[in-house]
Amino acid sequence: MNNLQHIYEPERLLLVWRCAPSKGMRTRRLVALIEKNVNDDEVCLRYLKNSEDFALALESGFEGYPAFEISVDNHCKGVVDAFMRRLPPRKRDDFKDYLKRHRLADIQNLSDMALLAYTNAKLPSDGFELYPDLSEARPPFELIIEIAGFHYQNGLTVDDVFIGDPVSFKAESDNQHDKNAVGIYSGGRKLGFVDRAQAPAFRKWKARGYSVAGTIERINGTAERPSVYVFVSVKS
Repeated sequence: MNNLQHIYEPERLLLVWRCAPSKGMRTRRLVALIEKNVNDDEVCLRYLKNSEDFALALESGFEGYPAFEISVDNHCKGVVDAFMRRLPPRKRDDFKDYLKRHRLADIQNLSDMALLAYTNAKLPSDGFELYPDLSEARPPFELIIEIAGFHYQNGLTVDDVFIGDPVSFKAESDNQHDKNAVGIYSGGRKLGFVDRAQAPAFRKWKARGYSVAGTIERINGTAERPSVYVFVSVKS
């Protein structure tokens, strides 16, 4: 088991919404940014209404995050508190176990923003997730990501991957669906992609000459719809 030893204190979080399945696929869309106001440390949520992802999310039925009316572009009251309600309270007896599941047991004094970022604040009842914006992060740092599209790779099953397997990352500028796509490979086979919201950061790290290495961290879900996670280490 890999524990996160170095994390980046995020100034900005990416709010991603998973669309309902369409033609057998369930696509994530980046719909909002949650970021600190540099002047007063206020945290605001801003819907990305001019983005292609937002438009496509609307077509798929996106109606905004329940606590923040979609007709308002920016929300600056109670943003962090609203998302922290997606996590178990810090005072709960099993909170340390929650940190262990997310490989955060060795990190002291986690801020709310970092806790939201590195747990993804997922709930089984909706399609929302939070990711840290790591595009400007300086190494060393680690993170854990889910392989996007794993079960759409022809002939690939969970029997083909093992915890500890090394993986590599390859920019795929000729991808017809996403020019920023980053493929994830292991043993000469394509396993899927870096999530589209995080792929631009991976490209920046590669362009800056950072070392980006990964290993299979865990395998969850069912045989029909597995979730495969990768532990990523970024070094200068």
